[in-house]
Amino acid sequence: MSIKKKISALVLSTVFAAMPMSYAAIDTGLGAGNGGAVINNAQGGFAGINGAGTGNVDLNFNGNAHVNWDTLNVNKGESLNFNAVNGVNGITVLNTVNQGMTNVAGQISANSGIGRLIISNPNGVLFNGATFDATGDVMLTTQPLTATFIDGAMDVTKVAGTVPVGVVQIVDSDFSVGGEFNILAPSIDVVAGTIKAQNGLKLVTENGQDYVSGGFKDAVRMEAVNIDGDVYIVSNKGTVKTVGGGTINGNLKIESNDNVALNYVANGKALHITGDADVKGNGVMMYARNTKVDGNLSMENGGGFLEVGNVQVGKDLNLKTTNLSENTQGYKHFVHVIGNNTVGGNLNIDSLHNIHIGNYNYEEGQLLDGSLTVAGAINAVAHDGNIGITINTTADTVNFNSENLNILTDGKALISANDYKFSAKGYIGGINDTSKFIDSMEEYTLYRGDAPSYLNIAGGIVSQISTGIDGEAYIASNGDMDITGVNASKVFVKSLGNDITILGDAIHADVITVGGETDNLTVETAANSRDYTLKYTNIRDAQEITIDKGTEITYEMANGENGWNVRDPRPENTTYLVVKGNGENPDPGPDPDPTPDPTPDPGIDPDDNENVKVLRSYENQSVNLTQVYTPVAYAADLDDDQIDRGVRKNVDGSVTVVRAYPMDK
Repeated sequence: MSIKKKISALVLSTVFAAMPMSYAAIDTGLGAGNGGAVINNAQGGFAGINGAGTGNVDLNFNGNAHVNWDTLNVNKGESLNFNAVNGVNGITVLNTVNQGMTNVAGQISANSGIGRLIISNPNGVLFNGATFDATGDVMLTTQPLTATFIDGAMDVTKVAGTVPVGVVQIVDSDFSVGGEFNILAPSIDVVAGTIKAQNGLKLVTENGQDYVSGGFKDAVRMEAVNIDGDVYIVSNKGTVKTVGGGTINGNLKIESNDNVALNYVANGKALHITGDADVKGNGVMMYARNTKVDGNLSMENGGGFLEVGNVQVGKDLNLKTTNLSENTQGYKHFVHVIGNNTVGGNLNIDSLHNIHIGNYNYEEGQLLDGSLTVAGAINAVAHDGNIGITINTTADTVNFNSENLNILTDGKALISANDYKFSAKGYIGGINDTSKFIDSMEEYTLYRGDAPSYLNIAGGIVSQISTGIDGEAYIASNGDMDITGVNASKVFVKSLGNDITILGDAIHADVITVGGETDNLTVETAANSRDYTLKYTNIRDAQEITIDKGTEITYEMANGENGWNVRDPRPENTTYLVVKGNGENPDPGPDPDPTPDPTPDPGIDPDDNENVKVLRSYENQSVNLTQVYTPVAYAADLDDDQIDRGVRKNVDGSVTVVRAYPMDK
């Protein structure tokens, strides 16, 4: 722009500031039958109108401008175009509307010279089947705004003492915004819309229930939307929710002082967020259901209830409840992970009160099936509540910590991991009765089970079992279990037909009881450092053996030769316990070879008997002389002309002697 033009523009803007541009109202011819589109006056760089009455109207601007509309509507098939002319760019155009809701079913556009386009209508704005295309920033608001001009600059501010009451609705409309797209209203409703916002979509609500008399109203509602860009929602009151699935190709951030529900009603359709989702609320409830998040999903609620159900998270899932809310209703904080959920990273849960990993029919009071699969670690802490697990749960590591209450399962759920940590002040174990399980979760008291059952794991390393002074822990393993850390009162463990190894000196308890289902028990703790009483079942008489604190564990305490259980032949339904003593090798190795017959017949070379044939499976094993009626002995091929001594030279050089069968030959 030339110096002359700059001076002219400055003079013109100064005149506009002192004396608004006034003229007879202009009826653009848009919105006929729908209240019309009538301009009352304009201030600033308004450069004229083209196409009035044609259904294709251009408003031209050569500087910042405020257009005051009496009514503003654009019917289907009509267009309203905001054009920057004379090479200006980055200008702001404010449109304020005095009467009636703005209804747009046609097209609104703003060219590249318009840096920010604002439409303010306190009565509300509805886009229904519309198209909106702007190169710069866009704001739709029901907040009454005004503009003042000082030295060529336009200052847009709220009208003093006004409270926004209208709503902004976008229904089945397409928006393409080259800058930032902002919507400011007490209630924002987007249904089946397609929105592309280069610098993100920001939805801001204020006093979301002021305009509702005695009713409940959503602050932000997005149904089956397709948004290309980041979404940022700030809400003071009212529920922020998405409904019926949709796609957000970017990040989602929500800051609410009330309820938040992602995919509150899914209708079988998933909500897909391709970036991260960060949600903070302070209402009674917060949900995420049937939702896929490619990045991290973080949800924090200060008002009470937090639930994720049937979610897929590509990275970490973080769930937290806080005491942010005054919570005058007295709601306990409850974190639910229900249905079938997968997490590509870690699952971190931090709850003031209860945590439930499971599935539940609230109306019928029934526990339902589901699953949780986590590629990384599960870290769950309930500060003043229970942790309940009622569905099969898989992770690399699990760390469950109930600081003041219990860790409970339904006695059926299987937890699968490589490493397990369980810590609770009270009880760690199962409750087979569904009603008792639910009551225990809801009563928030230390559990004293009259019929305890086990918490089930798949096998692996149990690196921590911790309880309070009077607590009890019941853990059953489907596979081999290594116990490396215990700081508890009474511990009951069993391995269902597999092995248990109690390792190292970080094992401190009153009593550790090993269930009879365990196949082999190995204890690698020195007697002088063992401060717990060990109990296990003896296979000879099914009696419980008790080894007091400080008593050395020796082989003789187990059933079998030298303390090592003989596995074959194994009686049916027999439990074998192998107790390793004080660092020694419990395996006695093979029995020594028996001594050959010292008086063989003269002239018979023990290596000469080539007719002795032995079953191949016994070739490297010695045979006790007392075992005369055996397939090995009977397999010897007797000579006809002399008594066969059954002498055989083994592959390893030893000699085995068996007597022939039957004895009278």
